[in-house]
Amino acid sequence: MLRPVRPILGVMAAEANSIEQRQILEGIIGQAQQLGYDTAVFSNVFNPNVLYEELLCENHIYEYILSDDISAVILIAESFVNDALKRRIADLLSQKKRVPIIVVGTYQKIFDLPGARFINTNDKNDFVDITSHLIDVHGCTDIDMLTGQDHIEVSHLRADGYRQALRQHNIPVDESKIHFGDFWMISGQELAKKYISGELHMPQAVVCGNDYMAYGMLDEFARNDISVPGQIIVTGYEYIDRRILYTPLLTTYRRSRSALGKAAVRMLHDKLTTGNFGDFSPPGGSLVPGDSCPCGRCREQYISELDAQKLRSDFQDWNLFSPLDKDLTNSRNLDEFAQALGRQQWLIRDAKDIFICLNADWYDSEMHNSDNMVCRDIAGQETGDTFEMSRMEFSVLPAKFDEPSVYYFTPLFFGEKYFGSTVIRYDVPDTYDDIFRNWNKTVCNGLELLRMKNDIQYLSKCQNLSSQRDTLTGMYNDNGMEKAYRSASPRSGKELCLVMLKICLFDETVSEIESDTRINAVLDASKAVGKFCGNHDISAMINPNTFVCLVQSSAEPELLADSLVSILLQHRKYMESFGAGSFVCTAEKCGDGTYREVLGRCSDKAEKLMLDLSAKRLLNHYREMSEMRDYIFMEPASTFDTPSLHERFSGSTGYFRSVYKQCFGLSFHKDCINARIAKAKYQLVTSTMSIMEISEKCGYLDSKYFLRQFNSAVGMTPVRYRSLLKS
Repeated sequence: MLRPVRPILGVMAAEANSIEQRQILEGIIGQAQQLGYDTAVFSNVFNPNVLYEELLCENHIYEYILSDDISAVILIAESFVNDALKRRIADLLSQKKRVPIIVVGTYQKIFDLPGARFINTNDKNDFVDITSHLIDVHGCTDIDMLTGQDHIEVSHLRADGYRQALRQHNIPVDESKIHFGDFWMISGQELAKKYISGELHMPQAVVCGNDYMAYGMLDEFARNDISVPGQIIVTGYEYIDRRILYTPLLTTYRRSRSALGKAAVRMLHDKLTTGNFGDFSPPGGSLVPGDSCPCGRCREQYISELDAQKLRSDFQDWNLFSPLDKDLTNSRNLDEFAQALGRQQWLIRDAKDIFICLNADWYDSEMHNSDNMVCRDIAGQETGDTFEMSRMEFSVLPAKFDEPSVYYFTPLFFGEKYFGSTVIRYDVPDTYDDIFRNWNKTVCNGLELLRMKNDIQYLSKCQNLSSQRDTLTGMYNDNGMEKAYRSASPRSGKELCLVMLKICLFDETVSEIESDTRINAVLDASKAVGKFCGNHDISAMINPNTFVCLVQSSAEPELLADSLVSILLQHRKYMESFGAGSFVCTAEKCGDGTYREVLGRCSDKAEKLMLDLSAKRLLNHYREMSEMRDYIFMEPASTFDTPSLHERFSGSTGYFRSVYKQCFGLSFHKDCINARIAKAKYQLVTSTMSIMEISEKCGYLDSKYFLRQFNSAVGMTPVRYRSLLKS
């Protein structure tokens, strides 16, 4: 397994585009870069408070946290609002044995896990500061407090700070002046209405538990011509960077979220290097003056916020009028899809690189979230950078860059189909904003449309399916094979075996044209299966990439599977489209087992072979070696062990041999022999040619040498092989 070139800090957040998360992430990323860490941020997009079935799929993104590439974890706990998702996050983190965890935010029992440490700003102290400012600077003594829900601890912590400030200034605490809301604008509106109607006495000032409630209050006062701060002062808390949209400009309090993020990284660094988290002191915040109190705005701060709002507005307009959705809809394959994204990648502000990482089986209606991912760097399409990586070994991304960066992993999904993730790299302490959500949604919709195009094109060639026949190939389907299995009985001296062939694995392209190519390849593979079965055995295509054969034979199952492989290797249409590394074949004796039982055993063996193939595809130079291997199996009669063939590979001959053996588990020379022997097996099973004729056709000048080599490779003579497999 590849190891990260630098330690990677994993950050779990929900809706990372929100300002609260962005402020914490700014501190995390900046400190991590200074200490030489890469940062991987895993975040959903929609993060609904209510559980929507159609949005559950986005939370697969958090499974990345189980990767061994991650050295430590930071959880931004307050960003998660759904209880079911909290339980899922806690379950995932509980599997990170011996990995230090910092939980940023208010203590929550569900996240109190072994090895975890909670840190947060001090809400109580912050509200002492805010309330004291109103008393000391503006001379207020009649002050109300609007906090959050009564059942939430943080609501009471903020109210406690208000109480403490009053006591410190010898002002009596009147509990009736503390109002509980819901941390949303409606609470501010409702309280303002009570002041305006006279239901409640209007105080000199109201301390709001967050900015949203303060904004609701400002809106209601503005609609009713109540002067702020002339008739009443209003202050907020959190500094959510939206006050430019409200009037008057809100005086608020900035929690030191960035400092909190920095502290989390320093503590993890200490834990990783010394074994101890070290001390933590809650960082203090600061007042951000505005026009809702007599302080008035800070001009530099106001201009900075105005510039940021203008930039957001520009990007919103550019995204609104972008042709991206049209270009993605018109894309016929993934290459065109990636190129369309590459042309519009500037719509994601300040991103240095954007990777689209799709599960290897993303296009399959019955996808199983493959561990292999095919990635494209859409910001570098001129280089055609396409590569594979394991979902849990994503350190290949930071390995591409010399300096520490941050990588945002965001889900690509549609309904219950999880396609993979968008990965955005920044080399500065920045993150994507709200505008990215629409960009990502457009990509998800485009992928689903591309997948559907493939399904429609494929199915249009397979109309009029019967209950027992696959009309593309004319073979039995799954139902037909099960029925044939129940009535099958072997001839004397034979045993029934079930042989399974899974083809078109790791298919990376989806288009109308390539769908035709795939159909032709499937038909070519079906011909190979037909030659293997002959006139006596039964074949079926039980799903779009799986054939099964019910064979009567005295040969062992392994020999039967190898024979079918040898036949398929000679079918040029299939090989040119998908290659020798795109299929697996297994076999099982039927015995007394039912069709489903034997099929299940074959499937289990095939799954293990597919996992092995998947792992090999992640090796360096695998694609080059695979192309080389396809060539030698399609042209086995040539002399292969020559410098001219090695020249196809840019490295030295010795390095070529070493890489080839690493990819396929045997030497290049041995595989060249296997290619010739495979062709010989094909001729022995499908033709009546003599042994001498087969020897010459496979490139052997000396038939006696062929006999010795065949016997050594197969463990029996060609005559014996033919009698076993052709009888």
